[in-house]
Amino acid sequence: MNIGDTQLIPAPTWTDPRIHLLDDTWLLTIFAILLATVVPWLVSALDINFVAACLGLLALGAIHIAFTVVGKPARVGERRPVLTLLHVAGILVVGFVWMNAGGLQNPAFLMVFVLPVVGAIFLSRWQPYLMALIAIVVAGVVALAQAPELRWYVPGLSTIGASLAVILGQQGAAASSPFPGFYAPSAFYAVLLQVFTILMFACAVAAEYLGTIFERLHSHVDVARAEAERGQEFWTTLIEAMPLPALLVDSDTLQVVCASTRASKFQSGDSLSGHALFETIRFSYPEMVQELITGNGGVVPLSMIKVDDRLRATEVQVRHLTQTGRRFSLVVIHDKTEEFTAHAALDVSGQAMLVIDSQGRLLSFNKPAQALFAALDKDVDAAQMLTLGGMPARWWEPGLTGRRKMHIEIGPRVYQVTCSATPLPGEDERLYIVSFLPMGRAALDRSEITAATLVDAPKNSASNSTLVTPP
Repeated sequence: MNIGDTQLIPAPTWTDPRIHLLDDTWLLTIFAILLATVVPWLVSALDINFVAACLGLLALGAIHIAFTVVGKPARVGERRPVLTLLHVAGILVVGFVWMNAGGLQNPAFLMVFVLPVVGAIFLSRWQPYLMALIAIVVAGVVALAQAPELRWYVPGLSTIGASLAVILGQQGAAASSPFPGFYAPSAFYAVLLQVFTILMFACAVAAEYLGTIFERLHSHVDVARAEAERGQEFWTTLIEAMPLPALLVDSDTLQVVCASTRASKFQSGDSLSGHALFETIRFSYPEMVQELITGNGGVVPLSMIKVDDRLRATEVQVRHLTQTGRRFSLVVIHDKTEEFTAHAALDVSGQAMLVIDSQGRLLSFNKPAQALFAALDKDVDAAQMLTLGGMPARWWEPGLTGRRKMHIEIGPRVYQVTCSATPLPGEDERLYIVSFLPMGRAALDRSEITAATLVDAPKNSASNSTLVTPP
């Protein structure tokens, strides 16, 4: 099925929403780094290496683009190693930017590491702990590189500390702080790193909790989407299999979403689905149908539709539906061509005709009958309008013969009345067709007929109307 531009359930712009959220996390990290660098520089006049910091931001921008390119067409599980390496590289670049944007003299910058740790939950449940550990190591290395006091105590920590002191070199022990005006004991830096370590692992635990909630909600969304797709397929199939020409139309764009197979007999040109309604179905008065679609719905009793070189008389019904916050219109087309032509033929005939059911209710009549009986209306009791003195109440029933003729005088004219019965398939009841053919008085032999007065005649019929029957 070609739904086209109008769809109830639009396709997602990414395969896995977790990759999109991971990419957005790094975009937020870039903006946070800009604020954490520029604001302390403006307020505290820190000595910042802008060239190195800008290079670090460019590297983060490249990582952000890499996440977009690598992750968008795939799922997280398919390219997790590549995404993990990009995430680790991003944390290393954040540490590099911090080292050149104040380092220990800008401790508030450490809060930026929270974003990559929390964002790692979109890779896997254990990734936040790994990223928290990497962030702690990166922050510790930057602190050792910038604080001589910390390097003095490194050799006495353990064998690993002694090895780290050899790697760092003893010449850094006598170096002075690169940021004049701020002096802190080594205990300050140690406490700072300890608090940072606790904060990172707390963020990892919180990220795992949020990740569990996200996975739960994501599973619910998948189930709801699957149910919605099955529901859409169900009612789309239902509309296509309807025994009537029916179309589902977007009320805003007037585009056909789907159509039944029987609606194709009214189309002109291309297929109905995915095209504008009035481009494929040529209504003689499209404004009336459009008003119902964009308005409150309703019925157009008579609407002509041109199909190739033929015209079809139809009745158009429009009902509104609401799905996923959008308005749709169910347009049902009833072919009234045969009924319209039959009525047109009866209206121009010289006979007044009535159709009465077995219960005596008037079902249908033509225009000459309206001229003869002004009070005609559907579902009225025919016995009240056609009561004849001396005749039974249901005189129009022809009996076993199924057909009977008589003459009736209404006003100045005499009519030949023909009563016919039409059986209904599978039922004992019948329909009765009563026709009134006007005749000249010369056609009757007045000396060989009897008369009966028409009782309670309608307003437009003469009060002295009589029923005239042959002997």
